[in-house]
Amino acid sequence: MLKNKDNFFNVLNLGRFYLLFLVCICIFPTIRLLLIGGKEFQNIYEFIITAFPDILLLLFTLFSLVVTIKGNNFNFYFFDKLFIFFILFNTFYGFILSKNIFISLQGFRVTYLSMIFYFTGRIFSLKNFEFLCKKIFNWLFIFGIIGLIMHFSFRKFELYLISLSGNHESAYFIPRIGSFVLTPVLFSTLMTITLLYFYYRLLKENKKQLYIVILILWISILLSFSRGPIIAFLISFIFISIMSKDWKKSLIVLGIIIIVSSIGAYLLVGSFMPVEWLFSSTVDTLSFGEGITRVELWRHSIHDFIQKPFGYGLGHAGVTAIRFLKGTNITAAVYTSDGWFLKIACETGIPGLISYFAVFAIFFFKGLHSVKNKFSIFTFIFAVFLMINAQCIVANTLDFYPYMTLYWLLIGFFVNSFQKEFNFKYIQALNK
Repeated sequence: MLKNKDNFFNVLNLGRFYLLFLVCICIFPTIRLLLIGGKEFQNIYEFIITAFPDILLLLFTLFSLVVTIKGNNFNFYFFDKLFIFFILFNTFYGFILSKNIFISLQGFRVTYLSMIFYFTGRIFSLKNFEFLCKKIFNWLFIFGIIGLIMHFSFRKFELYLISLSGNHESAYFIPRIGSFVLTPVLFSTLMTITLLYFYYRLLKENKKQLYIVILILWISILLSFSRGPIIAFLISFIFISIMSKDWKKSLIVLGIIIIVSSIGAYLLVGSFMPVEWLFSSTVDTLSFGEGITRVELWRHSIHDFIQKPFGYGLGHAGVTAIRFLKGTNITAAVYTSDGWFLKIACETGIPGLISYFAVFAIFFFKGLHSVKNKFSIFTFIFAVFLMINAQCIVANTLDFYPYMTLYWLLIGFFVNSFQKEFNFKYIQALNK
């Protein structure tokens, strides 16, 4: 894939650019709050600050295009065409339904803009991508440690940031950790992906210090009290364990999770109730129990979907509808805050939902075929794919803009494994 030495260094610089991008967006919510607070922008200065992630994303996209064109190292695969169709269909069909350019652009930004990183992932070599992953997840591990330090040692500062955002501190039994992103679910999602990566590294490299890393990350996840990421992580943990067949290490990590969860719960609230609640509340929610806020939102969303099964339009569901259309006379599905599949069903209807499940199904079966015979970084990425989609049942995870750029970067790289003679081509490229 790599045509020359110059392009090799361009791809490495592309990886460094993405790492810079990820670092910036992780601390961006805090910086924005400190500079202009949680209000909407009022002038050009505040607009530039608010749009900083978008500006950085645009620069990254342009750099990616230069690297791709200069290296001439991208060949379209069938899945690429299907993925492009999914984006274009939902974008144009959603625009037609919406009849509101501003709302449509906001909806596109939240859901589909991050997907361009799929194509960036497609141009990396195996060696370059594994190097980039180490850098990315080392940073996210540091980010988790910073979150823990701020949560326990700088509580006043944390509460000050939350007050600037205009929100109240979220709590289940104890105050929930959110680090610099200030959102427990998002923070927990980033930490669970990171934990899956270091668990993969432990199974692959046998470095005992990785047990400490896993311990710290699990504490971060546990303190978020985010049921969706935790349950979804356990699904992916089981998958990786089965694929690796290293039962000794798997049992040790499982022991760390159980012991830390039990001791942590008892030290924090004096009982094991938080651990019991984590699973019992999940069962109650998924069984559509009465009096549960998320279930009531689902019922509203299902009703909205039945009213317009072919969609309300791009931006007329999910966070965009809640932010801009709730309380207006514009018809929209403003209750779709919990569950990405319901959100896309309300936004672009049955056609949009089918288009995503087509992408999902092909990736699932071809991906499973790619990982079943060899334990590698692709096993980790497939586990992330399972985790994110399981979480999408209960949360709008794929709309965590711009943090989902990491997910689409991983998915894009994984698709390289679909091609014939994959390992042969990569070995050839790396030897040039």
